[in-house]
Amino acid sequence: MAALEQVRRLPRSLAPLFAGTIATRLGTFVVPYLTIYLSQGRGFSLAATGQIIAAGGVGLLVGNLLGGQLADHLSRRTTLIAALVVNAIGVAVLSLALLSVHAYAIALGLALVGAGMYPPAANALIADLTTEAQRPLAYAVSYLCINVGMGLGPLLGGVLAASGYGWLFFGDIATTIVCAALIAVGVPATQVAAAGAQPRDGSTLRVWARHPKVVAFCGASIFIVAPLMALEYAVPILVRTTFDRALVYVGLVYSINAACIMVFSLPIERAVRRRNEAAMMSVAAMLWASGLGILALGFSISALLACTVVWTLGEIVGSVVIPTYISRRVAPSAKGRMLSLQDAVRSVSAIACPIALGAIWDGAGVGVVLAVLVAIPILGGVVYTAWWRRGLRIVDPLAPLAVASR
Repeated sequence: MAALEQVRRLPRSLAPLFAGTIATRLGTFVVPYLTIYLSQGRGFSLAATGQIIAAGGVGLLVGNLLGGQLADHLSRRTTLIAALVVNAIGVAVLSLALLSVHAYAIALGLALVGAGMYPPAANALIADLTTEAQRPLAYAVSYLCINVGMGLGPLLGGVLAASGYGWLFFGDIATTIVCAALIAVGVPATQVAAAGAQPRDGSTLRVWARHPKVVAFCGASIFIVAPLMALEYAVPILVRTTFDRALVYVGLVYSINAACIMVFSLPIERAVRRRNEAAMMSVAAMLWASGLGILALGFSISALLACTVVWTLGEIVGSVVIPTYISRRVAPSAKGRMLSLQDAVRSVSAIACPIALGAIWDGAGVGVVLAVLVAIPILGGVVYTAWWRRGLRIVDPLAPLAVASR
């Protein structure tokens, strides 16, 4: 009850953003089934499918950079709406019967440029409208909203896919439009414009270069983010081809993930609050490695469902720690560009994982794929534990300015 009371005390101006996030994530019908759509619906090989999805990762990365830049130089609301429009156009093109791998890669890249623009602007808006004390909880609630939609959407998508892939695209576009309407009507333009003043202090990459400690800390999170991107690629193939089960099990994995996030997000936020960030990321890595170990050893649909509970806890820890870490150390005029860093790490993973896993899967088999997935977060745990125990220090020349601006 105390946690719910704290949620009620968050700024009401965040409510349209949270509601819109639920709406658009509820329509996440396409991405969970994209590997099946491309490999079975369009007849591409797993390697070609991985290349198309990797092109989407490039689009995400471009969107992250663009979204952070626009959020700081225009307004948060304008950037959010533009992101949703671009995403809807890309999904509409992706639904067509295109002629080549390259055409699908371009269409997916466009869709995910829009998807990549959205998170930096949304996270910057949260940073603008909350105090430092409120911020970790606000990010936890935002992540919870994402996963309310992500839990229900793919499960519904599995039902829709049985009637035809076209319904997946239609639902995705419709919920994206609803999200854009909620933000356009509900987010106050004057408040966002005031928060997103007109800084002239360089490009996104230049701003990143001024915060080497933040870049290093967030860059190391690739060892925890990469398994999540790998699972987005691997789960549909595991369910449909390796375990020979109905596609609804793909939605069930997402639903279990979302249910755990809804149950555990607020307790975990309280548990990690004011604790050493590197230590908490080490815990996240341990949870990821443990969860993926269950899948590698059990190698069944039951193991897949059980492991989701464990690695989701690690996902929650990272989702709270990373944006809070960035927001505490960056001046307001650069928050959009710096908060795009965590999304850029995710996008790099989305580029690398499908290509690498597709090649490993075709060449060495699923056992090697799972072994690699277990090893990645173990390496991340080593890195963050060293940071924590040895007090790794990287000089941040703008740290005094960021502190003074709060």
